[in-house]
Amino acid sequence: MNFSLFNIFRIKNVYIRELVETLISAVLMTGLVLLVYFVNIPNPNLILFTGMIVITTIFGFIPGVTTLLGINIYSFYFFSTNNDFIHFTDVNSQKVTVTVITSILCYAFVGLLNYLYQKDAKKIIETNQNLKKNNEELTELSQIDELTNAKNRLALRNDFNSYVGKEIQLMLFDIDEFKQINDKYGHSIGDKTLSTVSKLTREVFSNDGVYRFGGDEFIVIQSDLTLKEFKNKIKQLQKLVKDIIISEGNKGINLSFGYTYGVVTSVIDIRSMMQLSDELLYEVKRSGKNGSLGKRYDLDMADDASLINNSKTK
Repeated sequence: MNFSLFNIFRIKNVYIRELVETLISAVLMTGLVLLVYFVNIPNPNLILFTGMIVITTIFGFIPGVTTLLGINIYSFYFFSTNNDFIHFTDVNSQKVTVTVITSILCYAFVGLLNYLYQKDAKKIIETNQNLKKNNEELTELSQIDELTNAKNRLALRNDFNSYVGKEIQLMLFDIDEFKQINDKYGHSIGDKTLSTVSKLTREVFSNDGVYRFGGDEFIVIQSDLTLKEFKNKIKQLQKLVKDIIISEGNKGINLSFGYTYGVVTSVIDIRSMMQLSDELLYEVKRSGKNGSLGKRYDLDMADDASLINNSKTK
């Protein structure tokens, strides 16, 4: 676990972080020195060395210098004759020498371990961030239809919950006589037609609310439009697809729409609205295609379906 103040307090500036950590280390070590002094512990080095190891492990090389200095200054004080920092007995002189050497080696070793740990931790963090970014990109790609750049059925299922609790319009539409386009002009022209229809649909409606449902069928879900605005956008899309060039000398296609509108209280409602929209779409197909049929999603209300054919649009 990384105890650095960089993670605890989100201090981004390296110099400020090290200054703060050094000050904290100095305060902690001073506290330990005062503790062993006032309690008059016979062998204070055990406590001071423990403090140095802990502080250097947490904060690293630079803040750890304060602990090294604290140990050695107090050792000179503690082992010197009459605490004068200058005169030592032979035995105490050896003790001071051992303390100095041991503290330096211990500080260097613990500091090195901290440095290596921080270096590896940084690599792990960077690797995790890259993995997270790659996963997000892969997730996004996995939810986009490669041919049309519209969202796919996986994205539709993942977005279900985002529509719960909202009043939405849900529309299912397809391209009239699309099989004939494929048969007459080839699948490459058919694919180009699908791609163009998708592009125009995402321009008219919101890009996030357009899904390729399969084949030449698309689903559009909107939650920020009035019903009047939604119908106007249907007319706008019908008009735009008239300018699609299928091949040289052949221009324009027709679309058939089935849509429902109402408040979504659960994912089940969305699936029911999709089924109702599909039924309305096929009703348009049976009525001559090139039109739209809409119905409120409310089992308690009377049928208020309205058929809008291009020839009758005002």
